Amino acid sequence: MGPVALVLHFVSLCFICSIHGQAEFPDLPDVVTVPESSSPGTSVHSFTLVNCSSNNPTVTITSVSPAATYFNTPTQSKAGAGEFNLQITLSSSATLNADVVNEYVLEITAQCGNETATGQLFVMITDDISEPQCEPQFSSQVGDTVQVYSSVPASSTIYTVVLRQPKNTPVTYKITQPSPSPFTILQNGHVLAPASGFSNTAADYQLQITVTDSLGNTCNGTLNVKVLTVYDNPINFTSSSESVTIMENGGPNQLVTIVTARGSNIQYEVINPMAAFYIESGTGTIRTTYNLDLDSSPALVSTILRVRAYDPYNRSNSASVTVTINVLDVNDIAPQCSPAIIVDVVPQTAPVGYTFIDFSCTDPDYNSTELTYSIIPDTNSLYSFRMQGSKLQINKTLNYDSAVMASLNFQYSATVVVTDSGTPRMTTNIPVFITVTAVNDYTPICVGPSAFTVNENAPFGTVVGQINATDADYPFNSVQFSIIGGPNPPVFYVVPRTGEIKLLGPLDFETTSSYSLRMKVVDLNNDILPDPANQRTTFCTITISVTDYNDNPPVCTPPFYSTTIYSTLLTTSAVVTLTCSDKDASAVLSYTIVGGNVNGRFRLNGPTVLHNPFSFNPDGVMDPLSYELLIQVTDSAVSPKFTTTATVFITVIPWTTTQPTTTKTTPTPEKQTRIVNQTLTYWQPDIWFMVVLTVTGVLLLSALALLTWALCKRFPLCSQGTNELTQTLLPDSSVSNNEAVMEPSKQPPPAKEKKDVAPVSPLSLQFDGRAQDPESQPA
Repeated sequence: MGPVALVLHFVSLCFICSIHGQAEFPDLPDVVTVPESSSPGTSVHSFTLVNCSSNNPTVTITSVSPAATYFNTPTQSKAGAGEFNLQITLSSSATLNADVVNEYVLEITAQCGNETATGQLFVMITDDISEPQCEPQFSSQVGDTVQVYSSVPASSTIYTVVLRQPKNTPVTYKITQPSPSPFTILQNGHVLAPASGFSNTAADYQLQITVTDSLGNTCNGTLNVKVLTVYDNPINFTSSSESVTIMENGGPNQLVTIVTARGSNIQYEVINPMAAFYIESGTGTIRTTYNLDLDSSPALVSTILRVRAYDPYNRSNSASVTVTINVLDVNDIAPQCSPAIIVDVVPQTAPVGYTFIDFSCTDPDYNSTELTYSIIPDTNSLYSFRMQGSKLQINKTLNYDSAVMASLNFQYSATVVVTDSGTPRMTTNIPVFITVTAVNDYTPICVGPSAFTVNENAPFGTVVGQINATDADYPFNSVQFSIIGGPNPPVFYVVPRTGEIKLLGPLDFETTSSYSLRMKVVDLNNDILPDPANQRTTFCTITISVTDYNDNPPVCTPPFYSTTIYSTLLTTSAVVTLTCSDKDASAVLSYTIVGGNVNGRFRLNGPTVLHNPFSFNPDGVMDPLSYELLIQVTDSAVSPKFTTTATVFITVIPWTTTQPTTTKTTPTPEKQTRIVNQTLTYWQPDIWFMVVLTVTGVLLLSALALLTWALCKRFPLCSQGTNELTQTLLPDSSVSNNEAVMEPSKQPPPAKEKKDVAPVSPLSLQFDGRAQDPESQPA
């Protein structure tokens, strides 16, 4: 690369780096000089890498032109943030020679994360060696070796010492060991056989040779001379041809065969060289030079090599053999299929036998074999798919409505295995992913109780019950409820998503004791896209029974009774029987006389009024002749309970002697109904007022007591008077006590009995809804 091109290249690289602001080598490109005498490890060039985003960049020498392995991979050390120091040194194999190559171009690349920096280094090899250089093999510790027959002519050239860089000529050569030596070396470096020749015996000689230039610089070398005995050595093979069979893909240096010729000191060579094979000259071993592959190179199936065995000192003494190499195919390539993966979507109603794909598979091996297909399911796709030849088909109906499939996003997984019939068998796995979409194919089913009860006094919003329905489509039991048949206006409503039936209006057991509701159940969200046209509906009927609650009072018909009886009526005979009823089915009526039963002359047996014996003794108990009985009718023994009052007017005709009855009818005057309104005025103070009044009274009495005590203590007469008064009163109380125990004969005659007055019950003061005539009431 010329100087102008070098400068232009440098400018272009700098321009690119300045535009992008990426990682770069600011010191490259550069030109360095290295003496050709530099030893391994010598530093070639040090430079830097900047703007590197990685903490551990990869810096490599991507190419060396001309090709050489003389330069080590750059070593690196961190100099700062994004900056690294780099150094290139000579490798252990470096043998620089400016006469052969005087310039190397190194392409250097740094990988900093996602960025790449490149640069060039031009290494100039300079010739600064002043001393002569012997060939490496000759100047090595072991030295160079030459074999000669003992029959070589005397003083003939058997070896030539060659200098790599002859400088400062003329150069002189000298055998320093052994001294004296039977061998002679000329000033041109030729080593001559002894002047007397060799005896026909094997012998070994080691010569130390020194090369000196005109300035006195030297290099030393060693020459080993091996003398071979001369004798008759015919070379031949036992057969003119061989045949061998090997397997392909044995790799490079695979042993093919070993050819052996009879004779001594034999070398082997291939007469018709083949790139795929080579022979070891000393052993006759034939090996492969690279991996044989019949699939890429079918011509290698059979190769004919011609091998020659010869005497290296007398090439005319040789023999040849033909080696036929047959290469057998190894089944090492798996079948290739199209497509390489199956991803499909089908509805859950896809029929059995539905074909997803018909695979197109081939065997790329040299000996193409027959292919077989099988399927390996996972736990969830077991028995779901089958292979019909090369066709992947549904084996059983795919299930969408499953919680397990929901957890797998409704995707079935399996693997199709394609196997060839070669040896060894090779297989190819094809992943299969089948996603199933929803189809609404199940109708909801009503389950659970269909009969419920509710109390007629239940408040608005009371949960009467819950209707349940199942739907086998996923998501499970996603249904909606509604009432399409029932009372109008509606008494109940249903929560659409939960199925709870709640009370909407008031209930009356006495009017309606049972309701029949027709429920509509519709499934939801059971298709890949919600489609009302594909919704499924079912209907079910539920019954709601209303339980009775005591909310009606008893009713007596008529509300009052009037009757006349003789006092001689048997006490077991009914005076009157009340006719009362209650709309509540659970009502149990009980009867009680709560007023007007003077002297307890009447009693009840259920709704029947019976009487006890009457008394009309003027000197004793004198019963009234008219009674107004108030009979309370109660419909329950527990709360809630309702009562009503029936009035029974009973007129008693005293009958003490037996007289013939008369047929004369005494007219009963009609009672005029009159409504009496009475207003009762009373004062009901607040509780706090009563408390204050009581406390004030107590304090006042306490003050009066203290005042009286103080006065009595101040005036003793007051206390004496009190004692006398107390003593005077005591005899009177004793007399009264004695009189209380006097004999009945000494007691004063009793006063004339007063007529008993019937106790007035508080209920008798209550207004029972019946008109009363106060003037006609008994006193």
